[in-house]
Amino acid sequence: MTELAFYSAYTWCLNAYPDVSDTIQYLELEIGKLQLNLNGWQTNEVATNIFLLSCGLLYVVEDYLRGPSVRIPGRLMTRLGRGAMWAMDGATRVVEGAANIRLDRRRTSMRGWQERWQAGLGDFLSILVRGQPLAPAAFAESAARLAELLVSPPLPPDLQAKHVGAPTLFRRLDTTHYDIMALGQRFADRFPDRSAAILIVGLRTSGSYFAPLLQACLKAEGYQVVGSLTIHPGKGPGRWERQQLHHCARHGFTALIVDDSPYTTGTIVLALDIVRRAGFSLDRLKALVPYHPASRDCLKVLSDQIVICLEPEQWHKYRLLAPKLVEQRLAEYFQAPDILSIRLVASKAADDFNARLQSLSSGDRGARLKRVYEVRLETRWGEETRYVLAKSVGWGWLGYHAFLAGHRLSGFVPPILGLRDGIVYMEWYPQPSSAQRRVGARQELIEISASYVAARARGLALSRPPGSGSSIKRHEDGFRLLRKTFGRAYPWLLGHTLMRRRLERRLCRHRSPLPTLIDGKMGRAEWIMGPHGPLKTDYEHHGMGKSELNTTDPAYDLAETILTLALSPEEEHKLIRRYVEMTGDEALEQRLFINKLLAGLWTMSSAQEHLFCKSQPADRQQQLHQQFLSAWNFLTEQTAHFCGALCRSSQDVQWRSPLVSLDVDGVLDQRRFGFPSTTADGIEAVSLLGAHGFCVALNTARSVSEVKAYCQAYGFAGGVAEYGSYMWDAVGQRGQVLIGEEATRQLAELRARLRHIPGVFLDDRHQYSIRAFTYQAMPRALLSVLVNALRGFGIGPGTPTPLPPLAIAHLMTELGLDRLSVHKTMNDTTIVAKETDKGVGLTALRDWVLSPDAETIAIGDSEADLPMFRVASRCFAPAQIDCALQARLLGCQIAPHSDQRGLLDIARLLAHPDGRQCDHCSNLRNLWPRDNLFLETLEAADRRPWATLIRALW
Repeated sequence: MTELAFYSAYTWCLNAYPDVSDTIQYLELEIGKLQLNLNGWQTNEVATNIFLLSCGLLYVVEDYLRGPSVRIPGRLMTRLGRGAMWAMDGATRVVEGAANIRLDRRRTSMRGWQERWQAGLGDFLSILVRGQPLAPAAFAESAARLAELLVSPPLPPDLQAKHVGAPTLFRRLDTTHYDIMALGQRFADRFPDRSAAILIVGLRTSGSYFAPLLQACLKAEGYQVVGSLTIHPGKGPGRWERQQLHHCARHGFTALIVDDSPYTTGTIVLALDIVRRAGFSLDRLKALVPYHPASRDCLKVLSDQIVICLEPEQWHKYRLLAPKLVEQRLAEYFQAPDILSIRLVASKAADDFNARLQSLSSGDRGARLKRVYEVRLETRWGEETRYVLAKSVGWGWLGYHAFLAGHRLSGFVPPILGLRDGIVYMEWYPQPSSAQRRVGARQELIEISASYVAARARGLALSRPPGSGSSIKRHEDGFRLLRKTFGRAYPWLLGHTLMRRRLERRLCRHRSPLPTLIDGKMGRAEWIMGPHGPLKTDYEHHGMGKSELNTTDPAYDLAETILTLALSPEEEHKLIRRYVEMTGDEALEQRLFINKLLAGLWTMSSAQEHLFCKSQPADRQQQLHQQFLSAWNFLTEQTAHFCGALCRSSQDVQWRSPLVSLDVDGVLDQRRFGFPSTTADGIEAVSLLGAHGFCVALNTARSVSEVKAYCQAYGFAGGVAEYGSYMWDAVGQRGQVLIGEEATRQLAELRARLRHIPGVFLDDRHQYSIRAFTYQAMPRALLSVLVNALRGFGIGPGTPTPLPPLAIAHLMTELGLDRLSVHKTMNDTTIVAKETDKGVGLTALRDWVLSPDAETIAIGDSEADLPMFRVASRCFAPAQIDCALQARLLGCQIAPHSDQRGLLDIARLLAHPDGRQCDHCSNLRNLWPRDNLFLETLEAADRRPWATLIRALW
C-alpha cells in the first residue's frame, strides 16, 4: 500500500477536535486495521493512532470525572498565608462538593469504566513499548479488549458530545512517544531500585497521554508498583485525586510529575506544590520533562535532584533528520526510471536556507522543527540539483492533515514528496532577491491568495467541524477572543457575566456555512516563489490546534490577507470577487467584517504575547511592534468605514460655514474594545451634523494617514493632524505642512536617536511629529487591571506606556532641541513643534479653505484642545473634559454627558438650539440595519450600567 493510499483513508484527521463519539468510531476503525496486511511502518502508524485516540478518550473521561471546579489564580494562592490557603482550599472543596452531588452516582459507574479502560490500555502499551518492529497480530488480543470496552456499556450521551483536545505534546511540538520512553529510561538509569513504589502524576491535557505510556515503560523496566493519575493544576485535584495522592504519600511512593515541554516554571512548580501539600517529601518528588529549544533554562531554578530532562537534540525527530537517514528516506521518494542515484551534499545554499528558517522561528515555542537539504540526483542525462524541506508536522494521525492538505492543494504549495514518522518532505526552491522579483508580484499574490483560499474551501471542507451549536467550545480561541472584546461594551461585571451567553449565541450565528480547515496565517512572509508563481508555506498548522484560532471560516483567511498585505479597497474588492466566483460563497460579505475584527484582534494579541513571552532581540521586538501597530490601524480604519457607512450624508462634501472642528480621541472615538472606535451615539451625532448642513473637519493628535482615512470613511471635508502640524483638504485632495524647516530637522534628529534606544518604539505613521512609547507587561493587581482597561490598549498581556518624562527631557536638552515640546498621554509620548498647536491648525485651515471671518465651532475634551477653543467662534466639550475650569473661561459649553453621548448632546444642540427634534433626527436609527452584532455592541457601549443590567435580565 502506497503512502497516498494509506493516508487517504484518514480524511477525518482534518479536524483536530473530534468529539468522543467520533473518537470511538475512529478507534474502532484503527483496531480493525490490525486485521489487514500492513507493512512495518504502517503497523507502527496504526498502533500509534490507537495509543493517541485511546489516551484522548482517557483525557476526556478523567476531566469528566473531575467535575466542575472553582479556579483560583496561582498568583493569588502564592500570596496567601498558610492559614488563608487552608481556608480557601476548604471553601473550594465545599463548593465543588455541592456542585458534584447530583453527578456522583453516574461518576461512580464511569470510574469503574475508566479503571478497566486504563488497564486495557496498559496491556496494549506494554507491547508498544517493546520498541522493535512488530506484526499487527502482536497487538490483536489487547486491541480486541479495548474494542469490547468501547461498546459495553455505552458512555453517557453528555460525555460523548464532549470534544477531545488536541495534545500539544504530539500536535504542536515535535515530541513523540519514543521521547516519553527515553525519559522513562533516564529515570530507570538514575534510580535503579525496582522495589520503590512509583506514582506518575500527569498534568492534563498532555499528562493523559504521558502517564499511561510512562507507566507501561517503568513496568517493562521491572518496577513492581507503578500507579498513575492525572490532575489539572489550574483546577487542582478533585476529591478522588486528593484521596489517591494522600494514600500514596502515606505509603512512601515517589511522585513523578510529567508534562509536555514547559515554557515557564509556573505549571510544573504549581503541580509540585500540590503534590507536596498532599504529603510527599521533597526527596520523593521528581519532574520528567522534555526541554524545548525555546525554553531550555525554564526549570533551572529547580534542583537537579528533582528534574529529569530530555534535551531537544535527543528527541526522536531530531535524530531522524540526520543527513544519512534523510538520504535513505529520499531514496524511496525519488524512485523513477530516469534517476540512477541520489545523495545529500553540504552546501552554502542549504546552510543559508536553514539559518533563515532558524532566525524566523527562534524563541517561538510553536515553531516546528524543519531543515532544508541539497539533493544531487544522478540521472541518465547528467546531474541535477534539487532542494528538499523536511518539516515536523505532528505525530501519528495528528500529522496526517499536512500530507492530505498538501496533495489537495497541489499547485498552491510546494510539491509533497511524502510523510513518514511525523515528518513531511517537500520540494523547496531558492528565492530571488527583492530586486529580482517581478513587477506584478503584488497583483499576482492577491489573485493567488483568493484562489488558494477557495481551493481550501473546496478541498479541505470539514464534515464534522470542531465547533457547532449555540455555545462557544473551550478550544474555539477565536470566538472566545471576540466574546471577550465585545463583552467590554457591558460596563458592569454582573452585566458582562449575564450577557455572556447572549453574546455566545449571537457569535455562533456567524459560523461558516462552509466549515474548512483554514490556513490561519496569510502574510507575505508565508509565500515563496515557485517555478510558475507564488507557493504557500506553513499551510497546515496555524488554523487548528492548541493556542490557535480554531475557527473554520475561509473568510478569516481573506480578512488576514487584507490585513497583512494592506490591501486598498480596490484590491480588496478584487480579492473577494475572485474568491466568490470560485466558491459560490455569496454570504461571505455578511461574515467578512466580523472576521476582519478577529484578524486584527488576533494579530494584536499574538504580537503582545510574543513580545512578553521571553526576551527578544531588538529587531524582533520592532517586528512585533509593527505587527501590533498594523493590526491596531487596520481595526481602527475598518470600524471607521463600518460606522461611516451608517452616517454618510446625501449632500456633497464641500467646505462651508459653519465649520465644526472635531477632536477624535475621547470625543468621536473611545477605546472600549482595545482599539479606537466610535459608538452608536457617535454615529448618530455625525449623522445629525451632516444632515443639518454642518461641515465637519477633524482636529486631532492622530497622524495624517489616519485623518485621510477618517475623511474617506465618514465623508469629512478635511482636518488638522498631529497637533496642528499638517492640514488636509479632502475636497480638493491637497495638503499643507504647518511646521518650519528647523522644527522638521529637529524632529528628524530626535527620531533617529530614539530609534537606537532599546525598548523605545515609534509610530511611523506620524510624519510631522513623533509618537513614541514603550511596552509594559499588564499588572495583575485588581486595581491596575481596571486602570489599564480604561486605558484601552487591553489586547494581549501588555500595554503601551509613555516614555519616562525625565529621560525624554534629558535627551532633548542634550541634543539642544529648543523648537520642540512634549505632550504626554496615558499611552504615549508625543513630541511636536512648539510653533504650532490645534488653534494654529484651525486658524490655518479656516483661512485656507474658507475665509478669516468664517464661523468655526470647536469640540474637544482635553487641555490640548484649549488653543482650538481660543480661536473658535463657539466651543463645546463633553462632560469628561479634564480642564473644565479653563474651558469655561474661554466660553466653552460643557455637555451633560460624557464621551459619545456628550458629542450627541452637542450635535443636537447645534442642530436644534430650541431643543426640538425634526422628523429626520427621530428616524436616523430606523435606517440602520437590524440584527447586526457589532452595531448592537456599539449601542450597548453607550448604555448606562443600570440599563445594561436590566437588558441582561430580560
